Amino acid sequence: MVKINEIKVNLGNRSYPIYIGNDLFSSFEKLVEGFSNYSGLVIVTDNQVKKLINEKIFSLKKRCDKSVSIICLPPGENSKSFKYFEFLCEKILEKKIDRKTLLVCIGGGVIGDLVGLTASVLLRGVDFVQMPTTLLSQVDSSVGGKTAINSKFGKNLIGTFYQPKSVLISLNILKSLPYRQIICGYAEILKYSLISDNNFFLWLKKNGHKIISLEKKSLIHAIKKSCEIKSKIVSKDERETGIREILNFGHTFGHAIESQTGFSKRILHGEAVLLGMFLAIKFSAFLSFGNEKMIENYEVHMKDLKIPFRLLDYNLKFTPKEFIKHLRFDKKVKNSKLKFILLEQYGKTLSYILYNEKQLVKFLEKNLE
Repeated sequence: MVKINEIKVNLGNRSYPIYIGNDLFSSFEKLVEGFSNYSGLVIVTDNQVKKLINEKIFSLKKRCDKSVSIICLPPGENSKSFKYFEFLCEKILEKKIDRKTLLVCIGGGVIGDLVGLTASVLLRGVDFVQMPTTLLSQVDSSVGGKTAINSKFGKNLIGTFYQPKSVLISLNILKSLPYRQIICGYAEILKYSLISDNNFFLWLKKNGHKIISLEKKSLIHAIKKSCEIKSKIVSKDERETGIREILNFGHTFGHAIESQTGFSKRILHGEAVLLGMFLAIKFSAFLSFGNEKMIENYEVHMKDLKIPFRLLDYNLKFTPKEFIKHLRFDKKVKNSKLKFILLEQYGKTLSYILYNEKQLVKFLEKNLE
């Protein structure tokens, strides 16, 4: 039996626990603080997740001595839109909820972002619990309180900061994930090692294949380490006014790639982050902040794990002009200046404001391949 690990996100009266265990669905009522005080539950998931774990959702509903409603949305990035935000708000309000209703989000990052935003505005704020079902959402998007939907101008441009009451991470759910989703989760795990902990990166070089194959001991270590790093950063900077921006390493380039491909299945978020981190490391070296050895190490690690990490691996080709157009819709743009999180060395990042755009054009002319 796998013990339940607990990590705390310290945010004063908005603090909450992250639980990591094999099957937390069976312990849901015990792990959600003040569960008996809630008037009812609204479970929000997507059709794909519900199909895979319907038995667990049904068991949770059956055990509760409260009103429990289930709302299903279509899977995929397109659900992070005004259309489905409005649909979800109206569907939940139709249940005649009150401020003691608990929203339960069961799904990946898309559902988590959407439900979090919905919880933050319904009745001016109701509690919600995250039960992330993808590796990516378990190590990243379910923790930290960022909520968002996408705009036609870019990714995650409309949202709030709103913390969950708790995050429940069940390892057994990951067995149902397709390989691409596991790789997406690994992208964020790798990001944490690069921005924060050189020893973690060295450990990943030796154990990355175990994580991708879902070997339990290595998986627990990677998830716990990632959540600890993010929790520490979020506790220092909840609303991303300072250090939290380092969590965007690889995401400025990655979001531009996603935006340019229409947030389609052609490239998933984690895959775009892998490409984005490679570009960010190369840009760091191009600007003489990082070095060529970091590029080589990244390439070797990706090749060892047989993970695609170049644009050409996904048959993507962009011009510098159109790529920069999508970069401009990044949330970190300040006074029309692009801002990048770069890497000086493993565990040491640099926030860089681009004043000379010709540098970026020159870099992209050589590296959009």
